[in-house]
Amino acid sequence: MQSQLYPYFAFENAKAAIDYYQRVFGATDVYRLSPKPEQAQQFGLPADADLNSMTMHGGFTILGTKVECADAFRGTPQPSEQITLMIDINSEDEASNQAAEDFYQHLVDSGEVTINMPFAEQFWGGKMGQFTDKFGVNWMLHTSPWSIAADHQND
Repeated sequence: MQSQLYPYFAFENAKAAIDYYQRVFGATDVYRLSPKPEQAQQFGLPADADLNSMTMHGGFTILGTKVECADAFRGTPQPSEQITLMIDINSEDEASNQAAEDFYQHLVDSGEVTINMPFAEQFWGGKMGQFTDKFGVNWMLHTSPWSIAADHQND
């Protein structure tokens, strides 16, 4: 089976959220599509709505992980404590490992995330940290040697 799973966020203002993820998370590969008038009608938006400020679909990449998003046209989005997004990095790849270290330091320096668990060595031999962004999304950053990790044996 060939499939992929992408986090898909709903934001009150996806345009502002994308800007936040670019600034604080160093998001790359950013794109954003505004709704056309016929789509605005489908979403029940007012006829005079500023469609250019709205996001029908957008996305970006964080440390090689693709994230999709849109405005929450049908209500106010609520964060969930049930889901945490984990970015897993192969620590044996020097460039990837350094990118993870730099990413975490950038988060800390930004002052715009809540660090729930500092990014540090763990008993299993990897490093892990947990943080929550300003939208209430929970994240984990994890690095470990994939050559000995059971869940990466077929990579």
